[in-house]
Amino acid sequence: MKNECHELNAKSSINPSSGFTLIEMLVSVGLFTSVITVALMALLNIKALQAKSTALRTINNNLNFAVELMSREIRTGKDYCINGNNCGVNSFEFTNDDDNKVRYAYDSNAKSITRSEDGGQALVITAPEVTITNLTFVTSGTEVGDSIQPMLTIIVNGETNSEKTNLNSDLNIQTTVSKREMDS
Repeated sequence: MKNECHELNAKSSINPSSGFTLIEMLVSVGLFTSVITVALMALLNIKALQAKSTALRTINNNLNFAVELMSREIRTGKDYCINGNNCGVNSFEFTNDDDNKVRYAYDSNAKSITRSEDGGQALVITAPEVTITNLTFVTSGTEVGDSIQPMLTIIVNGETNSEKTNLNSDLNIQTTVSKREMDS
């Protein structure tokens, strides 16, 4: 019987080397919390960078679209700076395929690129998230009787001002458009 009591006491007594101490538990919970915090901050940073990248890509696509729209219409147009057409630094007039006078210009008040047709209302062709700081048209070969292929270089300088993503970036686009036909 003495042996049985001794075995019961041995089985029912708490062994101090089995299980975790309070300090071990606090250290493991603190370490786990630190790892989760770092991982969460990395995920939030990645999400913010992705939003900024998407916003910049959208704004850049819009500006490229505006420049491509001008290029296509100017390429097939005629009467570049001829017969008194406006051919200033910040504006360009020509006659398009439909024999309408088209004018692309820089609107310094709205800080945008506008398009008007036959002297009508000027419509903005750039997104509100883009601030155009400069629009320059440089022509060559537009003189009557010269033998140079008419060409136009369009230079657009701008910046993004997306408040939603707190994104500010400079944008510079330049393209050269040559007329499909020679001047007669």
